[in-house]
Amino acid sequence: MSKEIPPNVQQQLLRLQQLQQTLSALLAERQRLEAELLEINSALEELDKMDEGAVVYKAVGPVLVKVSKDKLTVELKDRKELTETRLKVLEKQDAKMRVQIESVQKDIQRSMSGQQASS
Repeated sequence: MSKEIPPNVQQQLLRLQQLQQTLSALLAERQRLEAELLEINSALEELDKMDEGAVVYKAVGPVLVKVSKDKLTVELKDRKELTETRLKVLEKQDAKMRVQIESVQKDIQRSMSGQQASS
């Protein structure tokens, strides 16, 4: 009775590990984008509360620069739209990755159960 893992199963295990690492990276990026979106929404809410003539500053590196409220609002809305689009793409990639992981896991289980049956 041999306990060695066949080469094809080893390859599937490596593939599974790579997919899981990729999924982990996708989840980290998704969390970062969700946090960014919360920050943008918070900034837009605060801008909405301000009077039209209010003095507004924008961080540019370590420096604060005076900008118009309207210009900053437009800039934040554009950034929000881009972030939401990137989040949707990541969600689709996440779903595809989970399907691939599930498929590889099933293949490994089939291979291992087939090996045990033949032992």
